[in-house]
Amino acid sequence: MEGLPNLPPHQQQMVHKKLERLQVKDSVNLFISLSDRCFNQCVTSFRSKTLDKYEDTCLDNCAKRYLKMTQRAGMRFQEHQAMLQKKGMDAATLGGK
Repeated sequence: MEGLPNLPPHQQQMVHKKLERLQVKDSVNLFISLSDRCFNQCVTSFRSKTLDKYEDTCLDNCAKRYLKMTQRAGMRFQEHQAMLQKKGMDAATLGGK
């Protein structure tokens, strides 16, 4: 994203639209994965039209855990990227002296 300000406005707009589409796609994929995983884990029978109390609680807990895990993994990834970027900048600074 560092070179984005150097692009002509129409290309910047194209990049932003592409990023928006990727974010929507990632959100949909997260929702599908969450739904599939939790449904398969929590819903074990189809005896009634509604979820029983156990299934409802299980789905709620599963979704909360999955979202917390996803957020935590994202935070750790960002921390790792920042650390790598800092090491790269440190190496460039030391190499330039």
